[in-house]
Amino acid sequence: MKFSPEVTCIGEALIDFVSTKRGANLSNAPGFLKLAGGASANVAVGIARLGTRSAFVGKVGDDPFGKFLQRELTGHGVDASGMRFDTNHRTRLAFVSISKSGDRDFEFWEKSPADEWLLPADVDFKKLLLIKEPSRTSFFRIAKKLRRAGTMIAFDPNIRLSLWHSPDEARKIMLKAIGLSHVVRMNEEEVRFLAKADGVEAAAGALLTLGPELVVITLGKEGSYFRTSDHSGFMKGHEVNAVDTTGCGDGFFAGLLHGLVQSRKTVKELALSEIASLCVEANAVGALAATRSGAIPALPGAAAVKRFLKTKKEKKR
Repeated sequence: MKFSPEVTCIGEALIDFVSTKRGANLSNAPGFLKLAGGASANVAVGIARLGTRSAFVGKVGDDPFGKFLQRELTGHGVDASGMRFDTNHRTRLAFVSISKSGDRDFEFWEKSPADEWLLPADVDFKKLLLIKEPSRTSFFRIAKKLRRAGTMIAFDPNIRLSLWHSPDEARKIMLKAIGLSHVVRMNEEEVRFLAKADGVEAAAGALLTLGPELVVITLGKEGSYFRTSDHSGFMKGHEVNAVDTTGCGDGFFAGLLHGLVQSRKTVKELALSEIASLCVEANAVGALAATRSGAIPALPGAAAVKRFLKTKKEKKR
């Protein structure tokens, strides 16, 4: 697929093996369904589904799962030509169980998966795993180079403490990455861990002092909170029948980045009403992602989001 992407997502693509029985834990799951996943890959697909050209750059194993991921991303309209195949490390696997309420439990496979071995040379010249070297150094080199070139950096910490050596190490590296970013999205649990402040408003304010222009905190079904140097606000969520919450945050981030690109404005040029509107639509993308199983299969297109918001608006009348 040859086109000029408007958003390039750098980071992980993995295989989610999702339990075929809802409510069963991983030890009792009778079987698993193979699905493409990974935060950065999810966002790339979500952006493409909404109508903004996207690309994915990352490393997977030179194995059947890696080839499957490239086919899946390409099939969903993402430019996956920047994927690299590692002959020494395998594709990351995640086994997922879904509770009756739609919440998830993860167990990650592979001690040294291919996505952790992405090198600066693998990226042709905003998201990237920072857990281990060499991918950690690669992230900072790439981010600094892109910032100097005037590219907007968007970052989602996607914290999985079980994969880090220590919480202190995770916090130190994540805060450094936030300082290099223009737009940051995270959930309520992550912002409490990183900012160590009471309440999302104070936490977002603390993170804003590190350098980002926009901090957005997703609050699950309650919606989201955004803060810039000039504007802030809570945007109410959308009520849906949640089937699977996998990828909801990634869906929100895809909706937010799509809206930012389509606005043709920098964050500092956006009025309060414009940022609020972006978050309303991003909330809708995240909510719709919860109504179907899996991450990538559940991400909605622009028409579905428009219908959803129209229906919600009509019900309020």
